Amino acid sequence: MPERLEDLGEDALVDRLTHHLPLGPEVVAGPGDDCAVLRTADPEVYELFKTDCLVEGVHFTGAMPADLIGRKALCRCLSDIAAMGGEPVSALVTIAVPGSRSVAEVEGWYRGLREAAERYGVSLVGGETTSMPKGTETALISIAMSGRVRREYCVFRSGATVGDLLAVTGRLGGSFASGRHLDFEPRLLEAKWLVETWRPTAMMDLSDGLARDLPRLAKASGDVGWWIDLDALPMHEGCDREVALTEGEDYELLFTLRPSELEEWQESWRAVFPDVPLTMIGQMTETIETPLEGGWEHFQEQEEK
Repeated sequence: MPERLEDLGEDALVDRLTHHLPLGPEVVAGPGDDCAVLRTADPEVYELFKTDCLVEGVHFTGAMPADLIGRKALCRCLSDIAAMGGEPVSALVTIAVPGSRSVAEVEGWYRGLREAAERYGVSLVGGETTSMPKGTETALISIAMSGRVRREYCVFRSGATVGDLLAVTGRLGGSFASGRHLDFEPRLLEAKWLVETWRPTAMMDLSDGLARDLPRLAKASGDVGWWIDLDALPMHEGCDREVALTEGEDYELLFTLRPSELEEWQESWRAVFPDVPLTMIGQMTETIETPLEGGWEHFQEQEEK
């Protein structure tokens, strides 16, 4: 029987597909981080590239407000730009939608895209519109975004070392059930402050759940381990520990930092971002001391994300 995607899993598939891809000398980081990173004519500035896709029935439903669906499509990419310490520049939008859908619905997507782009300083510079095969009612919205970051401020997933503290912004859990996945705030300002003030050693955004994303950061950093204080997890009201660890769509920043000057660092954060919690949830270790399971897994049977 042929090997199936549901047996292989998303991470293993990505590893297989991206093995030995051609990468030119301008590439600083290719597959495996929140964004691709490329050198530019200015040796002090990197260019960021990110693409992301919203699929109906996975990331949204037709019953949700159309403008918030469009907003989410753009903000998911913004969250990845933030995770690299960067700022967004421009975006291309591709939509694939059945011809039976209403014009008003698609206009609603673009209203949300336009409002989010204006708010976060993104130029919408074009894209593609295509139909879906006859009999298919599912739609999708795909965003390709560019950004930039000063070389000295660019933070990758791969910089964590044993002894680094592990921190997360905001609170976790309940994003889809509460509707926060549609109107979350990408942590662009928070990330900019972090990289310019204290510069994390590694950073990524939380989209598939802490239980799924933390192992990715640890693997990128050379297969280091971690310890988590499960009692310290910052959770939204009504969420339990399992939901906070596995549900995903939090779009918070997960990052590591050197343990020196911790008290001063936390005081500075509270002064600048009094409404955004920042929680130390653990530490990077030589081996995995807090095993994690679950999180969002594409190609396997799960509830809508």
